[in-house]
Amino acid sequence: MKKSMLAAAAAVPLALAFASPAMAQSTPPSPAAPPGAGAPADTTPLSESEIHSALEAQGYSNVKTVKHDGDQYQLQAQRNGKPVMLMVDARTGRYSERPS
Repeated sequence: MKKSMLAAAAAVPLALAFASPAMAQSTPPSPAAPPGAGAPADTTPLSESEIHSALEAQGYSNVKTVKHDGDQYQLQAQRNGKPVMLMVDARTGRYSERPS
Protein backbone atom coordinates (compact mmCIF):
# COMPACT_ATOMS: atom_id res chain seq x y z
CA MET A 1 0.00 0.00 0.00
CA LYS A 2 2.77 2.48 0.91
CA LYS A 3 4.58 1.74 -2.37
CA SER A 4 1.52 2.50 -4.48
CA MET A 5 0.92 5.79 -2.64
CA LEU A 6 4.57 6.82 -3.18
CA ALA A 7 4.40 5.85 -6.83
CA ALA A 8 1.20 7.85 -7.30
CA ALA A 9 2.67 10.86 -5.51
CA ALA A 10 5.81 10.69 -7.65
CA ALA A 11 3.79 10.41 -10.87
CA VAL A 12 1.92 13.68 -10.34
CA PRO A 13 4.94 16.01 -10.63
CA LEU A 14 6.19 14.10 -13.68
CA ALA A 15 2.82 14.43 -15.38
CA LEU A 16 2.90 18.19 -14.82
CA ALA A 17 6.49 18.40 -16.05
CA PHE A 18 5.58 16.77 -19.36
CA ALA A 19 2.34 18.67 -19.90
CA SER A 20 2.35 20.65 -23.13
CA PRO A 21 2.51 24.43 -22.96
CA ALA A 22 -0.93 24.54 -24.57
CA MET A 23 -2.38 22.80 -21.55
CA ALA A 24 -0.72 25.25 -19.16
CA GLN A 25 -1.87 28.36 -21.02
CA SER A 26 -5.03 28.47 -23.07
CA THR A 27 -4.78 32.08 -24.30
CA PRO A 28 -1.75 33.70 -25.91
CA PRO A 29 -0.02 36.36 -23.82
CA SER A 30 -0.87 39.94 -24.68
CA PRO A 31 1.98 42.09 -26.00
CA ALA A 32 3.62 44.44 -23.56
CA ALA A 33 1.91 47.81 -23.40
CA PRO A 34 4.01 50.84 -24.36
CA PRO A 35 4.97 53.23 -21.56
CA GLY A 36 2.14 55.57 -20.65
CA ALA A 37 -0.48 53.36 -22.29
CA GLY A 38 -2.41 53.09 -19.02
CA ALA A 39 -2.87 56.85 -18.72
CA PRO A 40 -5.87 58.42 -20.41
CA ALA A 41 -4.96 60.43 -23.51
CA ASP A 42 -7.13 63.37 -22.45
CA THR A 43 -5.50 63.95 -19.04
CA THR A 44 -5.70 67.62 -18.13
CA PRO A 45 -2.25 68.98 -17.23
CA LEU A 46 -1.64 70.38 -13.76
CA SER A 47 -1.84 74.14 -13.48
CA GLU A 48 1.16 76.13 -12.33
CA SER A 49 -0.42 76.69 -8.90
CA GLU A 50 -1.20 72.97 -8.58
CA ILE A 51 2.44 72.15 -9.35
CA HIS A 52 3.63 74.64 -6.71
CA SER A 53 1.22 73.21 -4.11
CA ALA A 54 2.20 69.62 -4.87
CA LEU A 55 5.91 70.41 -4.57
CA GLU A 56 5.37 72.25 -1.30
CA ALA A 57 3.51 69.19 -0.01
CA GLN A 58 6.63 67.17 -0.91
CA GLY A 59 8.79 69.39 1.31
CA TYR A 60 10.00 72.07 -1.13
CA SER A 61 9.84 75.76 -0.20
CA ASN A 62 10.25 79.07 -2.06
CA VAL A 63 9.02 77.42 -5.27
CA LYS A 64 9.35 79.76 -8.27
CA THR A 65 8.72 79.07 -11.93
CA VAL A 66 11.75 79.89 -14.08
CA LYS A 67 10.56 78.67 -17.47
CA HIS A 68 7.39 77.15 -18.92
CA ASP A 69 7.19 75.42 -22.32
CA GLY A 70 3.96 73.55 -23.02
CA ASP A 71 3.58 70.90 -20.31
CA GLN A 72 7.20 71.24 -19.15
CA TYR A 73 8.06 73.49 -16.22
CA GLN A 74 11.48 74.45 -14.89
CA LEU A 75 11.35 75.68 -11.30
CA GLN A 76 13.71 76.83 -8.58
CA ALA A 77 13.06 75.85 -4.99
CA GLN A 78 14.72 74.95 -1.72
CA ARG A 79 14.77 71.61 0.01
CA ASN A 80 16.40 71.14 3.41
CA GLY A 81 17.75 74.70 3.09
CA LYS A 82 19.59 73.97 -0.19
CA PRO A 83 18.67 75.42 -3.59
CA VAL A 84 17.49 72.92 -6.21
CA MET A 85 16.31 73.07 -9.81
CA LEU A 86 13.20 71.04 -10.70
CA MET A 87 11.91 69.85 -14.05
CA VAL A 88 8.19 68.99 -13.94
CA ASP A 89 5.96 67.36 -16.54
CA ALA A 90 2.53 68.91 -15.90
CA ARG A 91 0.73 66.13 -17.78
CA THR A 92 2.14 63.23 -15.72
CA GLY A 93 3.12 65.05 -12.53
CA ARG A 94 6.59 63.49 -12.64
CA TYR A 95 9.55 65.63 -11.73
CA SER A 96 13.29 65.45 -11.40
CA GLU A 97 15.56 67.38 -9.09
CA ARG A 98 19.15 68.57 -9.44
CA PRO A 99 21.28 70.86 -7.32
CA SER A 100 21.03 74.49 -8.30
